[in-house]
Amino acid sequence: MRDKILLIDDEPNLRMILSAMLEREDFQVFAFEGFSAAKSTLNNEDIDVVLTDLAMPEVTGMDVLKYCQEYSPDLPVIMITAFGTIEAAVAALKNGAFDFVLKPFDQEELLRSIRKAIQSRKRRKREPALEMMTAVGVGPVAFPLFGDEAETMKLRVAVSRFSKTNSNIMMLGEVGTGKRSIAYEIHRRSDRARGPFIQIQADAIPEVFQKSELFGVEKGALPMALFSKPGAMELAQGGTLLIEEAGALGVETQNALFTAMQDECFSRIGGAKRFPLDFRLVVTTSKDLGKMVKDGKFHVELEYKLTTETIALKPLRERQQDLAKQLAPYFITRSCHRRGIPMLETEPEALEWLTIQPWPGNLGELERKIEQAINTAHARGSRKLQVRDLANRTN
Repeated sequence: MRDKILLIDDEPNLRMILSAMLEREDFQVFAFEGFSAAKSTLNNEDIDVVLTDLAMPEVTGMDVLKYCQEYSPDLPVIMITAFGTIEAAVAALKNGAFDFVLKPFDQEELLRSIRKAIQSRKRRKREPALEMMTAVGVGPVAFPLFGDEAETMKLRVAVSRFSKTNSNIMMLGEVGTGKRSIAYEIHRRSDRARGPFIQIQADAIPEVFQKSELFGVEKGALPMALFSKPGAMELAQGGTLLIEEAGALGVETQNALFTAMQDECFSRIGGAKRFPLDFRLVVTTSKDLGKMVKDGKFHVELEYKLTTETIALKPLRERQQDLAKQLAPYFITRSCHRRGIPMLETEPEALEWLTIQPWPGNLGELERKIEQAINTAHARGSRKLQVRDLANRTN
């Protein structure tokens, strides 16, 4: 199945050129002049990336970004912008845009950004979906904190305690346990809540680009650096930087990050200006960094700096009581609400079925399974969620 791109640009010639280029790369392209015409496709197709012009006469690229963050927060949005609007493009990054490219665009640069965005979204599909946090902007709902089991209560205490400090935090846990959600919750409760929350996925970025994505790059400093670009560390100033899957950082990036943390400042690649390290750093990993250090695959002193404080998240299979009492009801309620259908009653056998599954994908897998089951139950006109819906049985 081809990856789907929604293209929005009010320039007919640019739409035609981009569509032809992307179709040649085997993408399925839905191209529109404005957001009003594109909205139906966005709502009805499983779009992988939105590619939108920033400056448009009626609905701007920022409006498109805001809509996507509200109704499909895991959908990456890439901005197309002219030289005169770079400041606005950086603002878009701070507000959640995945990337921006300059007109006239470099084809390889654009394709690289699109493919990276698709990689990022495919990985996020294994994580819990994101949702609006109206208090301080967009962020994941902290549903890993839902529940009354002893470990969940300890987690709530840890989140409350760490949010009052500025310490670096290492979060451990399997894919889908909600590490990103907890990182945002700590940010939301901290003194840095008014600052940006910037996240970077190390395992979704080719090693050769990791350092420039993290530190930024000055024009001409690298062969593909056609313009100066801030990195995640610069964008996170005054707020929180989340590095997901830190075990995937290459050796060169590990060394540079350690030096920056040691010196408490950094600069863009090829740049002379030095920036203070004015952000809280949160890193996540599903790998054993201690073992990686022993195997010579991770910087030993960097690991010490990253593990000032540690939070370990339990897999869903070890949270059966939380699953039955709070997590499953939450996802069922949200899924029904999103589809605009009446709340379904859940049979006790269905809840019991949920608690005995292994859930290797954890919260993300649970959410998707419930969504599929609700679709099945609704399609056959049932007002009850049953085991056969969850197990995809026809009778």
